[in-house]
Amino acid sequence: MINRLKISAVILLFFLVDFPLKSQDYSIIQMPFNSDFYDESSPAYYEDGLVFCSNRRNNFFIDYIDDVKNKPTFNIYYVEQSSKTDWGKVEDLAKILNSNFNEGPVTFNDRQNIIYFTRNINYKKKFGSSSERKNKLGIFYSKLSKAKEWQEVQEFKYNNQEYNVAHPSLSEDGNFLFFSSDKPDGNGGSDLYVCELENGEWGEPQNMGKVINTEGNEAYPFIHSSGRLYFSSDRHGSIGRLDIFYTEKVNGEWHKPIPLEAPINTRYNDYGLIIDPFKKNGYFSSDRQRTDDIYSFAGLYPIFENTTRMEKNNYCYVFYEASAQNPDATTFDYEWDFGDGFKTRGLEVEHCFAGTGDFTVLLNVIDKLTGEVYFNEATYPFKIEDIEQLYINCPDTVFVGQEIVFDGKKSNVKNFQISKYSWDMGDGRRPKGVEITHIYTSPGNYIVQLGVMSKPDKQGNTEKLGVYTNVVVLPANWDKRRRE
Repeated sequence: MINRLKISAVILLFFLVDFPLKSQDYSIIQMPFNSDFYDESSPAYYEDGLVFCSNRRNNFFIDYIDDVKNKPTFNIYYVEQSSKTDWGKVEDLAKILNSNFNEGPVTFNDRQNIIYFTRNINYKKKFGSSSERKNKLGIFYSKLSKAKEWQEVQEFKYNNQEYNVAHPSLSEDGNFLFFSSDKPDGNGGSDLYVCELENGEWGEPQNMGKVINTEGNEAYPFIHSSGRLYFSSDRHGSIGRLDIFYTEKVNGEWHKPIPLEAPINTRYNDYGLIIDPFKKNGYFSSDRQRTDDIYSFAGLYPIFENTTRMEKNNYCYVFYEASAQNPDATTFDYEWDFGDGFKTRGLEVEHCFAGTGDFTVLLNVIDKLTGEVYFNEATYPFKIEDIEQLYINCPDTVFVGQEIVFDGKKSNVKNFQISKYSWDMGDGRRPKGVEITHIYTSPGNYIVQLGVMSKPDKQGNTEKLGVYTNVVVLPANWDKRRRE
């Protein structure tokens, strides 16, 4: 857009501006159904509550003990959420799903009438050990009957007595099964694999590749309804032992995993995360408090006051002299000297400055024959300033998979010392910092928000400001398809 500028005894400015459309923190709560001495982990959404695994005592007599922790083996439990803050009694999900050996974690299909879960392969043994060396883990499944009872447990076809196959996670459509395994063909430790449902049967497990799998351990996958994959790893730059990461497909390829922020990730083991469809609230497991426990988390997203639609800074203007005569019938011409090294001839001209600054604009009368300045018609000081606002510096249109830099460096807010920058990228990610990079994985029209917080005053009070703009994300092959 062009700003129309009239030069006369009084300079009139008409700004014709194009108006675009409109460190993440979490609260962490230790769940009240955790036991004091035993372990609870790997929650899964089910009905009006959670299914999880625990090695708490469920019988007075314990036949089998986990050799590593010297505690009872894990079984599958259900706890109903009776209100926003209250939970009911912890109960077995179903007797048929529990044995004397280990069960869990679990995953359900979308209708919650099929369960896949981890279990020791030799779970029917009357004697022996549940240790990993002697009794590997496998995946099993069961279907819910019309009478709402879980039917006889079936074994996953790719279980193996020589290595572990564990931690299943079903995609929302039920067509993909993600899991962890220490198969010999992996990259080291345990890797993530995926099977695709083909004609009612699971296809061969596919290693998810070196972008995700490392020489360390990757485990506890959770495939979100959006296609985002969460998992735990002791590599990828983890700050502790196991940390939680996520990755998404960009142009058909999984991109580099991104770690979740503290306080979800700590220097302890953090794993088994699930998150709601809006990617705001969820649950995870951690051993940060002596035993493995389940925690809830909720995003504490900044609420910014005076949030406004961002205006684009515009340095282009139309210059014209109201009292000047038409020079067409004369031997003279008008020349504009904009004070930035550029000159243009004409009674009415357009000019774009490179940016802000103090300029002296000259309107000179030029002799057409000699090209010399005949006299100066007018001289005006001209000051260009950015609009007083927070400013999101980014392109308006990008492509899926493109790495984009967003920054707030050109923000112009007076009497406001910015101490923190927080972003909402419109796709569930909320990074922090004056400059961030981001990749969109799906096409669409995204609202991008930038919020800032001021430094505290002497009384400890802070102020908040916010601004928003929109970014159009086109398919990666959009330009190719348009040419075709």
